[in-house]
Amino acid sequence: MRLFLCLPLLLPWPGSAWDTAPHQAITKAALDSLPGRVRARFGDEAASLAEVYCMYPDRYLEMVRFGFVRKSAGPRSPEEIRIYCVRPDGQAVHGATGDRDNDLASLVYLFERIIKCFFESRPTEAARYAGVLSHFIADSLSPPHADDVDAAVHAAIERSVPAFTLAGRTPQSAGAHLLPAAAAILDRIYAAQDLNRKDLPAMVKAVADRDERTLDKYRLAAAVQAAGILADALSTL
Repeated sequence: MRLFLCLPLLLPWPGSAWDTAPHQAITKAALDSLPGRVRARFGDEAASLAEVYCMYPDRYLEMVRFGFVRKSAGPRSPEEIRIYCVRPDGQAVHGATGDRDNDLASLVYLFERIIKCFFESRPTEAARYAGVLSHFIADSLSPPHADDVDAAVHAAIERSVPAFTLAGRTPQSAGAHLLPAAAAILDRIYAAQDLNRKDLPAMVKAVADRDERTLDKYRLAAAVQAAGILADALSTL
């Protein structure tokens, strides 16, 4: 089903997507909720994970497709970060595609490399892979990614997220073994997408009505879900 809405009133709205600030907020909320022993495995890289590494997939595509390099801190060429954003089979790791085998392969790729980097005491590389994991989960749970919507509506829905934390929430392990844990995380991603898909007509209406309060309710719910899934995935590893 395509939820298509083309209204002149949408055109003046900012065109930015679920980009830097929301991704950073989701990643930071997840990291802040982790037990100290889990967070400590990233060493001094936690801040960079939340501020820079969680944007690697977008920055990689920007550089590859458009030759665009952001002025902010971070990679200056796609070659610097290809290993984190592209699997050995050439498949980019960005967000859930709906192909279960492909999506599971992406999660397993990231899980394996984070675990390996932890085992080899390489916190910087672990944090970079974890940043891509954060982006994968957050993009997958961005509400308009649950269905095919008009670009202007898409941008309006996901341009921001209210401030939030996961205070009071204790991360839970997704499983004792890598493959079942990755599958459990993917199941939760798909379940959250289903919920977003159900709520999307109400979000589209809120865009048309310029109802930011209603939009923020859905944005916040999606962001909290994404941060919780990320926190549980990192606690599992």
